Amino acid sequence: MNNSSIKITKLLDTDLEKLRNISREIWYSHYFSILSHEQIEYMLTKMYGTGVIENEIYNQGIFYDKVLHNFELVGYLSYGSETIDNANYLKLHKCYLLPSLHGFGYGQIMLSHVYQKAKEMNSKQIILNVNKRNQKGIKSYSRFGFRIIDSQVKDFGNGFVMDDYIMGYDI
Repeated sequence: MNNSSIKITKLLDTDLEKLRNISREIWYSHYFSILSHEQIEYMLTKMYGTGVIENEIYNQGIFYDKVLHNFELVGYLSYGSETIDNANYLKLHKCYLLPSLHGFGYGQIMLSHVYQKAKEMNSKQIILNVNKRNQKGIKSYSRFGFRIIDSQVKDFGNGFVMDDYIMGYDI
């Protein structure tokens, strides 16, 4: 593994269209066996449509970082601070990497980056949602040290639900 070929830095407005394109590529290659075509399209629109990411960054305090491999955008992270029962948590909203780069340890580098951000934000724990059928994601998070702490079925609209585990990593 050549860690010097991976760089994680703040996402810029000029990166948004590329992020939307790469998210489509990642979602179709990874989730097609888990979700229907209709649900993938609906979720891509709700999560990445024009104005959605911009609203999260500029109005909701959510951070986006881009993952570069040899100067090419190959993945991204989004996260923000949440307060639950007077404790500060880092909520990892998105952690995506092109499937062609899975298995090289880059996902672990991405999670280490999030861990450093959580420490900087004085978070008690990193929390995330992962689809219960996303065995590859669950395995990757578990390998880093996350554990399943709860489960949740949430209406996502249009007749779709998110059936997730909630995983946590203590800081």
